[in-house]
Amino acid sequence: MSIMNIGTEKFSIRMEPSGVEVRCGSDQTVLDAAIRSGMSVPYGCRHGNCSSCKAKVVDGDYELMNRVSEFALMEFERQEGYILMCSTWPRSDMIMEVEEDEEPGLQLFPVCDFSGEVVSNERVTPDIHVIRIQLNEPRDIPYAAGQYFEFDVPGLEETRAYSMASEYASSGLVEFHVKLIQQGRGSSYLTSLRSGDVVSGSGPFGRMQLRSLDNDIVFVAGGSGLAPIKALLESAFAQGFTRQAWLFYGARTSKDLYLTEQWYDWEQKYPNFHFIPALSNREDGEAWDGKEGFIAEVMAQSFESLNDTVAYLCGPPIMIQTTLKSLYKLGVRSSSIYYDEF
Repeated sequence: MSIMNIGTEKFSIRMEPSGVEVRCGSDQTVLDAAIRSGMSVPYGCRHGNCSSCKAKVVDGDYELMNRVSEFALMEFERQEGYILMCSTWPRSDMIMEVEEDEEPGLQLFPVCDFSGEVVSNERVTPDIHVIRIQLNEPRDIPYAAGQYFEFDVPGLEETRAYSMASEYASSGLVEFHVKLIQQGRGSSYLTSLRSGDVVSGSGPFGRMQLRSLDNDIVFVAGGSGLAPIKALLESAFAQGFTRQAWLFYGARTSKDLYLTEQWYDWEQKYPNFHFIPALSNREDGEAWDGKEGFIAEVMAQSFESLNDTVAYLCGPPIMIQTTLKSLYKLGVRSSSIYYDEF
């Protein structure tokens, strides 16, 4: 259905079986309203491409966005009243069936809108920028390492998501790593920002957080996927992590590697930390005495078994898929693997 001139009317949505009621604006997604109310509901991409936030509408009117993938929500499911909460606007009071996701060790933080000022924008590879932003309103937004903020982009209705690359600090200074995508309006906007520019958005979002520090941990990152991995590592060692930790970082050429000096310094500072960079497309004549090959293969060749190990992955989809297969073969349970696709 489509209703014009709906304004910003507020509706009540009752979530069953918990019975929790949330208020949701007509221009607000059901998922956003649920998260901001403090509910722990499952979600993933937040843009209609996965099915993590699937729920069933028992009563009430709604509008499903056109962006919803036909694979994430099949036609027969739509006919039966199923929706993706991330891509649904309410058009009346509603009753929905949705299970709260109470995962042990998962931290919940209130989602809020923010504005901030760009402190610095440094290009660290041919296409990756490290951008530091000072939050102004509010100045302090608590979040867990591994989570992300969504930024408003002028001229676009949809926001763009970027993981925090620094662990939480009450000072409100937050770091992001942004890869410039050709003809990507979001990344073009962010990488062109200058010191003093003001940005806005909302957060925090995401479920890739440190669960336990009682196991060895394997971190695998590709490209700007290093951002949340960096925050996770900083948080783990700030909490006194004593088990073994490996960081496998993949890039095409040595020009695409960044922050390597920090990780080599960490190897000297923390005897239980191990940094393994690898190049998948070393250029002819390029000086390199490290590992070569796709990072999933390099990681797999480094171990005979990874039983009782936890893994955190972040990078392009193909890297995630191949690394998952390698981890399964090495004995890592799927419930012990957390990842974000960039």
